[in-house]
Amino acid sequence: MSLRAPWGTILVALALLGSSSSHTAQPPAQAQAQAQAGYSAPALYNLGNAYARAGKPGLAVLNYERARLLEPNDPDIDANLRHVREAVGLPPESRSRFERMAGIASPRILAWAAVLGLLIAGASMLARWLYPQHRHKLAAATLLGISLVGVTIANGVALWPIMHEAVVVTQTAPVRVSPVPIEEPLFVLPEASIVRVMGEHDAFVLVRTEAGRTGWAQRANLAPILPRRVAADDVSLVITR
Repeated sequence: MSLRAPWGTILVALALLGSSSSHTAQPPAQAQAQAQAGYSAPALYNLGNAYARAGKPGLAVLNYERARLLEPNDPDIDANLRHVREAVGLPPESRSRFERMAGIASPRILAWAAVLGLLIAGASMLARWLYPQHRHKLAAATLLGISLVGVTIANGVALWPIMHEAVVVTQTAPVRVSPVPIEEPLFVLPEASIVRVMGEHDAFVLVRTEAGRTGWAQRANLAPILPRRVAADDVSLVITR
C-alpha cells in the first residue's frame, strides 16, 4: 500500500509505543497485536483488516485511523475505513478542506520540506548581510523557506484535533450526564464511533460526539486514536534505534 508534520510523525510513533501507559488504556489484545505487528502504517493497516474480518469494527477503525495518521493519502486505508463505518451504519467521516490540503503530502516529504525550509531561510538571511547587492533575490529565497515551514506548521495544526479523539471499541458505550455508573444513560454510542475527549474523572471521560452531544462515558469503552502518555523507556528505545 502506498503524520503529517515532522512532529506529528514523531508524536504518533512515540505515543503508540507508549500506549501501554496511557490513561485511556487500549484493550490487551490490541496492545499485544500491535507489539507483534509494529507501528508502521502497513502494519496498522493489516491489523485493521484483521479486526474487520474478526467482526470487531471498533478496533478496525482505531487501527485504520492510526494508519491514516502515518499515511494520510493512502486510498486503501480510506476505502477500508469507509467500508467498515458503513457496515455498522455510521456515516462516512468528513474531512474539512483545510485537513485535506494539509495532508496533501506524505510525512516524509513534509519533514524534509521543513528542514529544507529552515536551511533556505537561515542561509538566505545570513547571505543578505554578506551580499547586500543580491538582497532582493535572497529575500525571495527567505520567503520560500518560510513558506515551506508554514506548510509543515499547517499540517501540524490539522493534526491537533486528532490528538483528542477516541474510538468506541466495545459493542456499545453508554453516555451519562455525570461520571457515575448508576445513572441511566443519556444516549448510547455504537461501536466504531469517533468522539472528542474533553475531560476526565476517575474511570470516566467527558466526550463530545460529531453531532455535538456531550456526556460521560466509561474510559474502558474507548481507545484514543493518539495515546497521550509516552513512557521514558519507550522514548529512549526510539532514540537509540
